[in-house]
Amino acid sequence: MRKPGKFRLLVALFLSLSLVAAACGDDDDEATDTTDDTATDTEETTETEETTEDAAGATDCEVGEGDGTLKIGTVLPETGNLAFLGPPEFAAAELAVQDINAAGGVLDADVELFQGDSGDTSTDVASQTVDRHLNEGVDAFIGAASSGVSFTFIDKVTGACKIHFSPANTSPDFTDYDDNGLYFRTAPSDVLQGRVLADLVVADGNESATVMALQDPYGEGLLQYTVEPLEEQGVVVDEEFVYDPFAENFDAEVQRVVDADSDALVLIGFDESARILTGLFENGFTPDSKSIYLVDGNVGNALGEQVSASMVGIKGTLPAAEITEDFRSRLLEVDPELEDFSYAPETYDAVVITALAALVAESDDAVAIAEEINGVTRDGEKCTSFEECKGMIEEGTDIDYDGPSGPQTFGEAGEPSEASFAILQYGEGNTIDDSLTEYRFAEL
Repeated sequence: MRKPGKFRLLVALFLSLSLVAAACGDDDDEATDTTDDTATDTEETTETEETTEDAAGATDCEVGEGDGTLKIGTVLPETGNLAFLGPPEFAAAELAVQDINAAGGVLDADVELFQGDSGDTSTDVASQTVDRHLNEGVDAFIGAASSGVSFTFIDKVTGACKIHFSPANTSPDFTDYDDNGLYFRTAPSDVLQGRVLADLVVADGNESATVMALQDPYGEGLLQYTVEPLEEQGVVVDEEFVYDPFAENFDAEVQRVVDADSDALVLIGFDESARILTGLFENGFTPDSKSIYLVDGNVGNALGEQVSASMVGIKGTLPAAEITEDFRSRLLEVDPELEDFSYAPETYDAVVITALAALVAESDDAVAIAEEINGVTRDGEKCTSFEECKGMIEEGTDIDYDGPSGPQTFGEAGEPSEASFAILQYGEGNTIDDSLTEYRFAEL
């Protein structure tokens, strides 16, 4: 279960083992301690940013004093196997901060933005970026795009009593992660995406399927939550397996798919998917004879540019509300070279939700902000921009922010309980044919 972030005073009864109290700045230690539900000596506390180790061994963070300036740091893919997702996310973060500051900022001060690379799980880039942001005094970390990358630094961020807010993490493992109540995401769990994907495969008339996924928390989770609803609806899953995304070649995996000869293939991966698709096409497994489905980690124009053979008819799912032309054009003003807009709305909203929560908390302290994040997404009066919502907050109105990514409606886990999904389809030139895009809604 998520920790509420409130200080807990623990009185020791009897102790068979000596425990060491965890400090707020400890990094990289996941909260998996199985020690007894007792603690050491009772400690005196103050109203500053203190921590203590609770019965489960987790570090709790206490509300402290901010410095008067809300600082946002991104940890997004400039390099690595999700680099194609970086440009729209970087642009959206910049646009959000521009809009916030144009409306007067937060706490009568401009929000400061520090952009940074996440790389991928084969590098230590994300950890280096996080360290730099911590030294810069960042209050909220926006990223990573990859669930696997986020797992490499979530403990460092939340252990430092800072907010970790991802616009694109979809692994179900985050829902119950022991995160001090400081992890949030605007992307829905793959429990929802898997259901939408399975429904699509069934609706297209496929009776059998092969599902393959890269071996990381994202791939393994989405594989599970796709296979289960497929089988529940009577689809025969001939093969389900994971693969190493950093392998030198994918000949064995390609042959496995070809040999299974299923009606449909679900390929859950990142940019290595281009090499896998090329191998499949060369072996006769093509979209004119088979149904091929991609997911948010690989679907898009950037993938199409890497595949020379026709991808016409290939479909993919993407957590997304319909992007308005106004929002698209404003993103292009920030970055005129944008080709894809995946997770731009979710990134924009992650930044705006953080800023709105800071207004409600009347503080730029990360723990104080975190306590207000869920509330600004639900159960109040609707507002659709930072400027509009800010005015309502200043009038004492309880708000419910709905931004470009649609109604978020965070549950207690700090993530959407409902979401819109785009069903994308490739047309001529291996680009997404917008005229064929459909939207489907799912909720927990």
